Amino acid sequence: MIMKSNRPTGIFLLIVPTVIFVIYIYLLFASNLDLLLIKLTIVGTVGIIVSVFIWIGYTMISTSNPNEITDDNI
Repeated sequence: MIMKSNRPTGIFLLIVPTVIFVIYIYLLFASNLDLLLIKLTIVGTVGIIVSVFIWIGYTMISTSNPNEITDDNI
């Protein structure tokens, strides 16, 4: 089985986030969109955190409990 090289993916993951970060810094400090960008960043961050808690809650509700270990089972 011939394995594909991870080099193109690594290059992509190196360049694209760097470009996005440079654009973010430019918009934050060199434009008049700074307040909007800060608001969007906060909303996105809070949305991700809340989504994780929703996912954990849904998983806890929808997963059946395993058989509890009692003294009778030992």
